[in-house]
Amino acid sequence: MVKELKTTIKRKPIYSAIAIHPGEILKDEIESRNLVKSQFANDLGILPGHLSELFKGKRHISASLALKLQDLLDISAETWMNLQVRHDLSVARALKK
Repeated sequence: MVKELKTTIKRKPIYSAIAIHPGEILKDEIESRNLVKSQFANDLGILPGHLSELFKGKRHISASLALKLQDLLDISAETWMNLQVRHDLSVARALKK
């Protein structure tokens, strides 16, 4: 049985049967704020290509990156880390079956 995931960003609930990679949520957040992706990558101290890989779920959000995101987007580091852990657990459970 798949349980529904509920999390919040900016007090808006997000529901999903599986955990969404936090990179997808980050991409949506950046786009909704009309931020320039290359400048945002620079502000994070990462290469634009690494940001693109994060959007695609090819890279993970580390604790240090979560803290930088908190500073830039005013979304808690705990939110980013929880999203990453939930995604990782969802993938691990799917592979276990």
